[in-house]
Amino acid sequence: MMNQNQIQSNRETVYFVISLIFSILIYILAAVSVIGIAIALTVFAFILFANVIMLGSIRGNGVKIHERQFPDVYERVQTLAAQMELKKVPDVFVIQSEGALNAFATRFIGRDMVVLYSEVFELAREQGQDELDFIIAHELAHVKRRHVWKNLLILPAGFIPFLSTAYSRSCEYTCDRHAAYTIQNAAAAKRALTLLGIGKKTYLEVNEDAYREQIATESNAIVWLSEVLSTHPRLPKRIQAIEQFAHGDVTFYQPKNGRIILGASLLAGVMLGAYIATIALFAAGAAFAESFFTGFEESFYDEMYAVEGETPLMEAAGEGDLAGVEQALADGEDIDAKDAEGADALMYAMYSGNVDIVNTLIDAGADVNSVDDYSTVLATAVMYGEYDSAKLLVENGADPTLEGPDGYNAMDEMAVDSEQEFIEMLEQGY
Repeated sequence: MMNQNQIQSNRETVYFVISLIFSILIYILAAVSVIGIAIALTVFAFILFANVIMLGSIRGNGVKIHERQFPDVYERVQTLAAQMELKKVPDVFVIQSEGALNAFATRFIGRDMVVLYSEVFELAREQGQDELDFIIAHELAHVKRRHVWKNLLILPAGFIPFLSTAYSRSCEYTCDRHAAYTIQNAAAAKRALTLLGIGKKTYLEVNEDAYREQIATESNAIVWLSEVLSTHPRLPKRIQAIEQFAHGDVTFYQPKNGRIILGASLLAGVMLGAYIATIALFAAGAAFAESFFTGFEESFYDEMYAVEGETPLMEAAGEGDLAGVEQALADGEDIDAKDAEGADALMYAMYSGNVDIVNTLIDAGADVNSVDDYSTVLATAVMYGEYDSAKLLVENGADPTLEGPDGYNAMDEMAVDSEQEFIEMLEQGY
């Protein structure tokens, strides 16, 4: 005997309260933050817009049930709504479902709606009136219990893993029992849920007990995960819940929790291993790519910018390699050698900005008034902002007034009119 006091799932209120508390905290945080308010309003506006567009399409293209459109079904809707004591009967629409079996309750601009998929609706045309009554009553139960409003209210709870889906599943159990109680036909309720699993042609041939037994036989981590991520419980569980609600003492099948825990642990280990492996491979790939492209870039740079006549001494000076410079000098490299553009090792040292190399080359006899095809070495030092190197050059006899092939001297690069002012500017670090 179905007991009205046992209709509501014992977990529905618990999940709702937890979701509500979390959502209120999120709303409070959003309210004290201008950015939070903007984000919350944006998300809400996006969800509202998407929902309105979808429901607008349903109301525009679906077939509305009323006195002149499938009046027999309309009469059943009125009767069921009256039995549930609904103050206002929701609009009911039927939409083409391309074989899918489903129905849902929602709201459209302040009006409650029930949407039936065509495959489900066709039951009424094929002597499945009781099953259709259950499906309609189930959606009316969502309206009666204000589940649509509550889901909007606790929308932020969706950020807590598994919580919103757990609440949704508990609501489904509640509405199953409410619908079964309303139509006073548990057998039809179970048949209606069975057809959702196998279709409206063969659902009457399904062995109910064998189907419910799958709760235990099809019990593993993957099945468990698919359920906890779903808004609806597994169909065999829903059928068993109605059987227990209607008859109390029944064969009760339970998932094999030990197998689920073991499988979930293994699955978590595999996923963690895969994650670590992915990170490692990504890091290795990034390192390889960096090495490859760095080598390519260096090779490309060398090929594009290498100057004919460049000596190992010049290369070491240009790269800031003091040890390489010292080794090249020890090997007898010509310190006055010039490349195809007239630059010597001292000029290359200005490119790297290494004062120690400049000092080493000067000590080794480099020409402090060296000139390449463009400018003097002192003017180059000023142009590159190497003021310490420029001071070394001047201290060792470099001439600030010496012009390069470009017609400019070091004082011109510093925009001063006298050598004294030039020296003072070098002392101040320009």
